[in-house]
Amino acid sequence: MANVSKLLYSSTASAPHFLANIKAEDDDLRLARQLIRDHLRAAFDKGGVAAFGLAIRPRFFTQGSHAYKTLNDPAWTPPQQKDLDDGCYLPMSFVKGLGPVGRSKPSVAADAFFKFVDKALIELAAQHEGWRFVKKPTCARLIISKSAHVDVPLYAIPDAEFAQLQERVNKHVLASKDAKRPDRWDALPEDAVLLAHREEDWIVSDPRKIHTWFLEAVDTYGEALRRVCRYLKAWRDHHQPHLDGVSSILLMACAFMAFEEKTRQLLPNREDEILLLVVKKLPTLLNQDIPNPAVSSENLNRMAAEQRKLAVSKAEEFRTRLSRAVTTSTVAKDAVANMMSIFGERLPDRPDLVTIAETATVTVLSQPRKEVAAPVVGRSTSG
Repeated sequence: MANVSKLLYSSTASAPHFLANIKAEDDDLRLARQLIRDHLRAAFDKGGVAAFGLAIRPRFFTQGSHAYKTLNDPAWTPPQQKDLDDGCYLPMSFVKGLGPVGRSKPSVAADAFFKFVDKALIELAAQHEGWRFVKKPTCARLIISKSAHVDVPLYAIPDAEFAQLQERVNKHVLASKDAKRPDRWDALPEDAVLLAHREEDWIVSDPRKIHTWFLEAVDTYGEALRRVCRYLKAWRDHHQPHLDGVSSILLMACAFMAFEEKTRQLLPNREDEILLLVVKKLPTLLNQDIPNPAVSSENLNRMAAEQRKLAVSKAEEFRTRLSRAVTTSTVAKDAVANMMSIFGERLPDRPDLVTIAETATVTVLSQPRKEVAAPVVGRSTSG
């Protein structure tokens, strides 16, 4: 057996480990977020009344991996990018009034909200070299470099809750789909947070629920859960495009479900064994529907059958390689090789950080030496 925990994580600041190597620097994302917020506030102050007939200042909330502290540096750039999601919130009563008088249907309001924000962000992108605006179904995106982008999803929130919102509170967005929503405000729940969608108008989506769930899960199981989520995301990113359909929130839910089968007291003490506990269950979990832990009616595993088949195959390979490294390796270099096949070259190539169990060493030394004939090697040409 091999203990490869120090390859994955070390609490010693100067020690090399995988998590340190995949840490994403976020100064560029934070600066872009502030520029976007300032520009949108100014746009609403200057043109809000003319566009909508009423003055309003939006509120903003960072959500997703940046808020959860699960942000990794991209494994392959391009095309992968680190990202920050910063939700833009307007009060429900204001959103219902968007659009021409007498035509303030949900579809009109969503379209008006997007058009106003898109225009402002296109102007901002033009002011910064290398920035580029992109439309996404549930957000406006600003690509700020070859390796980073900021997404701005747009929300309508009940007025009473809008009044209570404080800036710089982290939120998370997760859209649930309803492709045949009637185009009437009375068909939408008045007490729900709504996410604007370019094709589906509005989707019921309260980012606070998933955010609260994850924070409570980390409180229950400790930072090990957060680290395991980062390992799983790093594995997915390293093996793209084979795992394109595997979302970060799906991996987080899978990790949580594996942890839930144990109490905190019964979880392994070693980092590698905790990861192995989760990875052993990963093929089965990726092959089934996974309920959103915060909204049980929502399925997080939206992969089509072929995508699931490929994801399960890669997860089985993950399980095999990690099991070899942790449970059967008797040579440190072999353990490192298996770990690097999972995570790539950002994992330290440091056999000296691997501890081989003494019992395994004794077993190997106790075996009688076998004479093996040298293999026949053909002539080869390098170049």
